[in-house]
Amino acid sequence: MVSDGIKTQYDALRTFATHLDTVEEALQKSGDMVGSCVGDPGIFGITGGQLYGAGASMHCAKARDHLHDYSAKVKDFSEKVRDSAQKYQEGDKDAEDSIMSAAKGLGEVKVK
Repeated sequence: MVSDGIKTQYDALRTFATHLDTVEEALQKSGDMVGSCVGDPGIFGITGGQLYGAGASMHCAKARDHLHDYSAKVKDFSEKVRDSAQKYQEGDKDAEDSIMSAAKGLGEVKVK
């Protein structure tokens, strides 16, 4: 019984990496949007509104930073998926070339 072995789907890995790129871009845009939010100081009067606005702005800035950090991690993962696809493909090509090179001498073997 002969096994077909493990088949890596390089295109599927690259497609997944492209999807991760869109996720990374969406996270980046969401972080930018959240980071630009400010609290309305007039909602609770001047003093209360300023306190509310400062707190809201602080939390929005933290959320922006977290989204941007997560976006950077997704981008890094996307690049690693692409690199993995390339390395798998190169490894499979090297293995195929080695097998074909070794097989060239088999035609010259004579059984007595």
